[in-house]
Amino acid sequence: MQTQHFRELVAQAMNTLWSHKFRSFLTVLGVVIGTATTIAVSSIVSGMEQSFKEQIEQFGTNTAFISRFRGGPRFSDLTEEERKRKPLTYEDALAVSQLPSVEASSPVLRPNSLPPVVKYRDNQIQTSNVRGVWSAYARTRDVALDTGRFFTDTEDEHKIPVCVIGWQVKEKLFSGYDPIGKEIAIGSKMFTIIGTLTQSKQGFGGGPSNDNIIYIPYNLMHTMYPGQEDHFIVVAAASGKLEAMIDQVTELLRRRRNVTVDQPDSFAVNTASGMIESFGSVLNMVALVIVPITSVALLVGGIGVMNIMLVSVTERTKEIGIRRAIGARKFDIVTQFLLEAMALTGLGGIVGIGFGFLVSFILKAVKFPSAIPMVWVGIGFAVSVSIGLIFGMYPAIKAARLDPIEALRYE
Repeated sequence: MQTQHFRELVAQAMNTLWSHKFRSFLTVLGVVIGTATTIAVSSIVSGMEQSFKEQIEQFGTNTAFISRFRGGPRFSDLTEEERKRKPLTYEDALAVSQLPSVEASSPVLRPNSLPPVVKYRDNQIQTSNVRGVWSAYARTRDVALDTGRFFTDTEDEHKIPVCVIGWQVKEKLFSGYDPIGKEIAIGSKMFTIIGTLTQSKQGFGGGPSNDNIIYIPYNLMHTMYPGQEDHFIVVAAASGKLEAMIDQVTELLRRRRNVTVDQPDSFAVNTASGMIESFGSVLNMVALVIVPITSVALLVGGIGVMNIMLVSVTERTKEIGIRRAIGARKFDIVTQFLLEAMALTGLGGIVGIGFGFLVSFILKAVKFPSAIPMVWVGIGFAVSVSIGLIFGMYPAIKAARLDPIEALRYE
């Protein structure tokens, strides 16, 4: 087909659609909804995955987290075997720290009662994110200090009441003032602030929990909460030894916890890459649930396109007869109607992509992670055009098969 002839067909198709603007919009409403949903869902999935990845990688790519339960304790979701698991102890943390592939490690102790109230003068907050750790904790992950320093082994050993606070704690208690050297009350005990953390990267719907954290020496924490024996353990591998460290930690803890060969691990060892992969799998499952809904909207849109194109064939029967009489081929008629259908759904796809970008913009405005992968923009447009091609085929062939003489007689 000559380029000039093709341009004429395209122009004619666009003129036909423009002369029935409202009908054309209603026809492709399903395509608009389906494409907009595809773009919006892909932006949410991509944004959440990217945000989660950034947050997890802040903990260090060579770091592993050892806990009693995988994914943290959710007692209602636990199996009978998990409920009976022994806590991870301080002695377990000591044993792990002696492994040859471990560069640094620390137990993490949390309050086993109601979250303590943290006060500075008339300002106060209540946070469950008070953590008792060794000084080596700062080397197990990316603890980014904004001001001051982390506490030392000596301060931990002698139970010196010092602490390092997160960015959100600083903002709520000190409203922009320098907190270094100030004393805050954690529960009934006074602590001197010796360091503050930088603001973490944005998390889901607001600041991530690390901004709301307070680190105190482990031994002092254990004195404050002597009944708490369930620990987390954070370990950092020596360079290039992450896999070896995981194997050594697993073998050590299985032996210490008397796990037999035929039994599964009675603990969980998580890495940043493993958590990112697991979270990505969950998001992919969510996306797969949305796909059928999107497909139904696109199917409805396609049926609407086919219906309106059949109506168009009936309305333009005489026009088709005239074109055939002056030399138009069946191929030309098919091409014209297919171009109209594809232009119709293509424009619907563009409108849907625009709505998808608008949804993404609104989500970002309310601090929800959202990022539109451009590959999905291309996929959304290609699918919308394909809907026109597929569902416009039957009306186009029907128009091309009209008998020219009968078509000319049609009123």
